[in-house]
This record gives sequence, structure tokens and C-alpha cells, in this order.
Amino acid sequence: MASLLKHLRQTKEEWKLRFEQSLRPNKAYKKPWIEHEYLVLDMETTGLDGDQDRAISLGWVLIKNGAIKLASARHILLDNGPIDEKTIAIHMITDQDIAELGRNPSVAMRYLRQLLLDKVLVVHHAPIEKAFLDTLWRAHKLKPLTLVMLDTLAMEREVQERKQAMLSNDAFRLGECRKRYGLPDYQGHDALGDAQATAELLLAQLHHAGADCNLKDLIQKGGKLVRF
Repeated sequence: MASLLKHLRQTKEEWKLRFEQSLRPNKAYKKPWIEHEYLVLDMETTGLDGDQDRAISLGWVLIKNGAIKLASARHILLDNGPIDEKTIAIHMITDQDIAELGRNPSVAMRYLRQLLLDKVLVVHHAPIEKAFLDTLWRAHKLKPLTLVMLDTLAMEREVQERKQAMLSNDAFRLGECRKRYGLPDYQGHDALGDAQATAELLLAQLHHAGADCNLKDLIQKGGKLVRF
């Protein structure tokens, strides 16, 4: 019964998004990609289930006028419950770190929502990031927000499928995608580092797509309109 109700809610949201999208002026979608601002986001979490696990840190950086704005880079630890040993081993974030540097998740999410206004949200592997953002949005009762969400993983998959390249799922990890554009090796270590690495990958993908590529083109390559 619970799964049926969840499916019905998702279906209702999908139809709502389609309706809103049909009403939106498409003028902005036709602007070259460089005329848009992008907020590139990554999260560190205690697991991969957006309903059961918790986000413990957020990292983001802005892209404006086709360049990464390093002054905009932020890494925020969330005071969002105890950290287990498995999570510490993966992310190297401890309860002491949270006690000393942890921010109120509600305040952090309201700040993030404000930053997202009139921007394109960019992540690497959207299903996971979207699930955790949905949970955070509900938990902190944020005002709904509709925006375009680009997935650099999905964009890269579309490129490789057009080339008819047969690649495993591991070939679409952030580090492997970066290698195909000649970007430096990247092993990943925290949310901010991953956000910056994703921003570099996005710019490489955008330059590869061409200066005349617009937001509508990018949505077709690996994005969609989402509502939080």
C-alpha cells in the first residue's frame, strides 16, 4: 500500500512538472549555455538510500560566464546525527568534526535554496542526489522550488551512446569521465572537491558540445525539470 501511494505521489508530481513546463516561456531555454549560471553540488551521505540514510555534508561551487567562481566554493558539515564507523572510514568525517564545525541543517538548506534561485543545478548521478535533496526539502519544510537539473553522468552516457561505445557502469564514475576529456586524475575526497571536479567536467562537456549549445540541448543530453 505504501509503495502504491508513493507511486501515485510521484505520478502526480510528474504531471505537475509537465504542466508547469508547458506554461514556462522557452526563451531562456534557447539562450547559449554560457549565458546561464550553474550551481554544481555534491553531497556526502551515510549511504545511498535517500529515505533511510542521511546527508552529512554539502559542497558546491558556481559557474558563471563559462568559468568556475572559486570564491563561491563552500563545504558545509551538517549537524545531522551521529556518524558511524563505516561512514568515518569512507568520508573521514567524525562526530568531533560535526561537534566543532557542524551547521544547523535547516539553516544550511535555506541558504542553499536561496542560492539555487534562477540557476541550473548540476550533479553527477542525479537519482541519488535528487533523492537526498527531496528528503532534506521535506524534513526542513522548505518552499517548493522548480528548476533545471543537469546530470553530468547522463550527459556523458549520451555522448558515448552516440559514439556507440560499449562501456561498463564503472566507466561513468566521475574520475573516469574526466579522463576522457584530458582532465587531471581525481580520486575524490570530500563534497567540495567532488563539486569542483564535476564543474570541470561540465565545462569540458559544454565546450565539446559547442558555443551554440543551449539549455534545451543540454536538457535533451542529460537533464530535466525537477521540483523540490
